Amino acid sequence: MLRAALEQALSRRGRGVMIAGEPGIGKTRTAQEFSEHAAQQGASVLWGRCHEEAGAPPYWPWVQIIRSLLQSRAPEAPLGDLGPGAADIADLAPEMRDRLPGSGAGARLKDTAEARFRMFEAIRRLLAGACERQALVLVLDDLHWADAPSLRLLEFLAPEIADTPLMLVGTYRATELSRQHPLSNTLGGLARAPHIARVDLPGLSVEEAQAFITAAAGTTPPAWFIRSLHQQTEGNPLFLREIVRFLEQQGILSAEIEAPDSALPRVIRVPEGLKEVIGRRLNLLSPACNEVLALASVIGRNFSLDVLMRAAQPLGADELIEALDEALAAHIINDAGNGRYQFIHNLVRVTLYDELSASVRRRMHRTVGTALEALGGGDRRAVLPELAHHFGAGGDLDRGIDFAVRAGQSADALLAFEDAAQFFQMALDTLALRAAADDIARCRLLFQLGEAQRKSGEFTRAQTTLRDAAEAARDLNLPDLLANAALAYERISWRLGRPADAPPEGLLADALRLVPEAEIKLRVELTGALARSLLYAGSEKEARERLDFAIAIARKSGDQALLARTLEYLFDFPWGPDGTRNLLALASESLEAAVLSGNTEVAFMARVRRVACFLELGDFEAVKDEIVHLSRDDARLRQRDYAIGLIGLRAAMALMRGELDAAERLLAEANSQASGTDTTQRANQMAFIGVQVFTLRREQGRLKELGSVLTHFMRTTSAASVWGPGLAVLYAELDRLDETRVEFERLAARDFNDLPRDGRWATCLAYLAEVCTALKDARRAVMLYRLLLPYADRALVLGGGFVCSGASGRHLGMLAAAMSNWPASERHFEAALAMNTRIGALLPLAHTRHDYAAMLLARGAPGDREQAMALLRSSLSSARKMGAHALEERAAARLQQLEAAPPTSAGDPDLTPREVEVLRLIAIGRTNADIATALAISLNTVATHVRSILAKTGSSNRTEAAAHAMRRGLAPGADH
Repeated sequence: MLRAALEQALSRRGRGVMIAGEPGIGKTRTAQEFSEHAAQQGASVLWGRCHEEAGAPPYWPWVQIIRSLLQSRAPEAPLGDLGPGAADIADLAPEMRDRLPGSGAGARLKDTAEARFRMFEAIRRLLAGACERQALVLVLDDLHWADAPSLRLLEFLAPEIADTPLMLVGTYRATELSRQHPLSNTLGGLARAPHIARVDLPGLSVEEAQAFITAAAGTTPPAWFIRSLHQQTEGNPLFLREIVRFLEQQGILSAEIEAPDSALPRVIRVPEGLKEVIGRRLNLLSPACNEVLALASVIGRNFSLDVLMRAAQPLGADELIEALDEALAAHIINDAGNGRYQFIHNLVRVTLYDELSASVRRRMHRTVGTALEALGGGDRRAVLPELAHHFGAGGDLDRGIDFAVRAGQSADALLAFEDAAQFFQMALDTLALRAAADDIARCRLLFQLGEAQRKSGEFTRAQTTLRDAAEAARDLNLPDLLANAALAYERISWRLGRPADAPPEGLLADALRLVPEAEIKLRVELTGALARSLLYAGSEKEARERLDFAIAIARKSGDQALLARTLEYLFDFPWGPDGTRNLLALASESLEAAVLSGNTEVAFMARVRRVACFLELGDFEAVKDEIVHLSRDDARLRQRDYAIGLIGLRAAMALMRGELDAAERLLAEANSQASGTDTTQRANQMAFIGVQVFTLRREQGRLKELGSVLTHFMRTTSAASVWGPGLAVLYAELDRLDETRVEFERLAARDFNDLPRDGRWATCLAYLAEVCTALKDARRAVMLYRLLLPYADRALVLGGGFVCSGASGRHLGMLAAAMSNWPASERHFEAALAMNTRIGALLPLAHTRHDYAAMLLARGAPGDREQAMALLRSSLSSARKMGAHALEERAAARLQQLEAAPPTSAGDPDLTPREVEVLRLIAIGRTNADIATALAISLNTVATHVRSILAKTGSSNRTEAAAHAMRRGLAPGADH
């Protein structure tokens, strides 16, 4: 597989291969042998090794690759245009700054997502330029130990190599991974790329083990001996090699080995564990060698001679070199070149380290830290993580805290937010060990940790950390820190959902009280955040007044970044159909300010809001244009939340166009993306994905699959007002009319006033219109018609545009038909046909034709039957092409009934047109009061019509009149 992938990469079809296996199975060895082959084929091979022990700088494997790449190129060799991110690359490898064109031109970006994108894009350009001159093979070894920022960079680069002469090779231990391991999410993303493959290395076969042992020992042991070793090691090459070396040192392999009577003789029996094997090998070394190796194990798997020599003082250089030579001869360490050494396997280092007592470990860590500090010179950024690790582990608390904070700040500056969070947590943990508490230092560290967690996407943890920071800052009377922590806490709470025990408005109000009036910018931001928090607390009027005040000041300030952020809060407020154009204008103003200030995140949210407005207004060319821009912004942001949102919008468009297979694929992709987030994030992301899945399954005729799940969800959560209309639709679709009526009655309580008046409002009305029609509830139809009528010239859109039901005229037409208001119903259906055709909403168009046909059949005017049949045939044809099986089944059944039954009289010559309308309503069980409401006439007039109908039809009561209507084809269900 590796060689085939290399051939494709050499042909400008970039490939990636992830090599998985258990410890010692030969992953690194396989990559090394492949690297030799790739070099022979003319490729440049660059390695980046990840380390298990703490102290490696952020992006360490990539830093190694970048250094090797720049060192392998002649100084005058052009590197191409790296863009403004060249300065960020130079920050990763400062010693290479003079080799990077434009490395002093980059300005620090406040938008952390865009800053990280800029750096990642610069690295992509660097690699792309390099592989144009010579094919590249990048080997990332031991990815299970990679820091999270390195994995984010891998996720960024992997999709970009498909059309380049570049190959990625990664090795990792599959046994190390849990679902929560950062690499699991990365591998899940890589698996979706068709040019990335995975290979699992098995253990050696018996024959391979024999060849391996023969090569290692220089002799061929008996077959029974080979089988015994293979059985006990399961063919693991590392285990085999260590045991063979141990047996060699014992002189066993050089002696004649006799077959045992039963079991393997004790002297030859394999020890119980690999660490025991390693321990026995180490026991054969001199005490001086073991002491040097123990100190080296504290430094790490890889260690430099300079650090070891300084830390080993007063041991002389000659004695140190002698000890290292002994370890080299015993194959305990390897010479890595350039004054560096490496343990043959990390298990060797761990065995040595675990044998040290706690006091010896602390002393050695302090010694190593002091040596690193002395060798670091003026610029210690590269060794800050190591210094933090060693002084912290060594019990020097003050220096451990200082270096951990500086390491966190350095990682944050390098956009390695996941590493920054680890270092700030390390500083907090070390601070807690101090005898005297330092509450201010703890408060500041909490805020730095919360911000790092927020930037890295650990939103649930960040929410708790930032709340703790804000409360501590309030108690310590630290206004600026309280303000910044409260702002960050509100934003996280908005993203994840209001915490019932600590809503943000209290902390924001406290911050406004403490922050001086002169700090206008900070007070504007606090006011905007407080307005949004008050909105979700139910104080909409006060919230809007505060936000309008903040926006006015932001506009007056001329600060585009401040204006963009403040306008963004408006997107959460309910607007209604009358405010859509105003909201569009404000979203456009926010977008312009965000673009001018370089805030891609706010720009993305403004575009999403514009999409929803354009959808509602029926401007689908503008929607397409916005999605193009959103795709570009998503490529820059590279954040899971935004990626899922964009996928959701594309799925909505696919559903509306009737491309159900495409929608299925997109929703599977969104679900896969959401699976990499924590529980709370996933719940929020699944909210809109769930509505789309519901819509898709409904169209596919697969709602039965969701019945029990949705019912359980409704009974065990507080989401009844949100999902109730959907549950009612579900029951109606499944012909569970009793349950439909119970749910509908619950929602209709207080004249539907309990429904959420937010982005879900119009969709709730659409669902309820369909349920009301199914139940033939004329009285409730009047209420819903009045509520939905303001959307008469609009499309119905859920929230940010994640579901679009097409023109509202369809649902208005259904409600008007339920009221027997035929002229209004016809007018609405005709408008819906026109709008859905214009905007390309093919699935809503097919539904509109079906429902229009149902109205015509219920009305029964001359020519209605023929028109209805034409509409049904068109609806049926479209449903079949789209795979909308539920609609297909309904349209086919209705059409079959029509074609099987002879045409019936469109009326009764003895009755007036108004009497025909009244008779139709009598036939479906309407009372005189219902008829008066539906036809907008008085009760006395209805009573007059009823008496006339009974007389003309020879009926003695309403039941006989209804039977007459059925016989004459006048009842709504008589011919369909």
